[in-house]
Amino acid sequence: MSTTTLRLKTPPGFRVDAAALRPTTLASLRVTEIEHIVLPGGNESCRVGEMFEVLRDEDAPAQSPAETARPATPDGNGNSNAAPTLVIDGAARWLDRLGAEMDDGRLVVRGSAGDYCGFRMSGGELRIDGDTGHFTGCEMRGGRLTVNGDSGDFVAGALTGDMEGMSGGTLTIRGNAGARLADRMRRGLVLVGGNAGEFAASRLVAGTVGVAGELGPHYAYGMRRGTLLLARRPAHRLPPTFTNGGQGFDVFWSLLVRSLANEIAPFSQWRAQRLPVRYTGDLAVDGRGEILIAG
Repeated sequence: MSTTTLRLKTPPGFRVDAAALRPTTLASLRVTEIEHIVLPGGNESCRVGEMFEVLRDEDAPAQSPAETARPATPDGNGNSNAAPTLVIDGAARWLDRLGAEMDDGRLVVRGSAGDYCGFRMSGGELRIDGDTGHFTGCEMRGGRLTVNGDSGDFVAGALTGDMEGMSGGTLTIRGNAGARLADRMRRGLVLVGGNAGEFAASRLVAGTVGVAGELGPHYAYGMRRGTLLLARRPAHRLPPTFTNGGQGFDVFWSLLVRSLANEIAPFSQWRAQRLPVRYTGDLAVDGRGEILIAG
């Protein structure tokens, strides 16, 4: 396994587009070549070597206890921990577009990150140990993205003017998510361990969105298909355009619970024997979506 570590030494003083820092790309370069990569930042730019100390393989710092204990399991695209790995040590909120259009490898971010993390990501594994900004997993297409802190607005959503949000992969947020979670999402799995802001799962086309905490107002607005999983009954009343969905989804629920067994709690703790309460809608758009309330 090839491991490249970028250890922060000097912040540039402006926001940086870090999309060029991909595991497979850097694994094929020498340390001196990595140091000379130019990263744009608005009307300014900087070289990787000006911001980071670049370490390769035997010079890289030892893994954290959490990483050492982590099993070498593949992600949704068959990648494993044997793939090229990039570790960014000391990341900050001024690093935007980390993991953007990433298609392979493993990127571990020790610290918080900026906006557009995992933008149009199609494969590999991206793990962020802090918070992220807005548009995390925006238009994501595959792979696995894990945020161990909070995220901003438009997680798994679409760019302004685009018609499709996330269309594949798995996105897990252990903390809270902002407004418009999974707006226009059409495929994949999104799990939030905390709360979500207003308009969660709005205009959902397909896919599965799970929220363990509270929801803001106007959730499931314009929902056409897909599933919104809730660990507790929302404080805001159920949308009037949803109706009781009845029973008869035992097989679906059994398969869904099985697929969540290795994900974060409380979703991994659900059992097939206890059916959730089901509502269908949004009938205002002839919706065939569903809200499942397991709490």
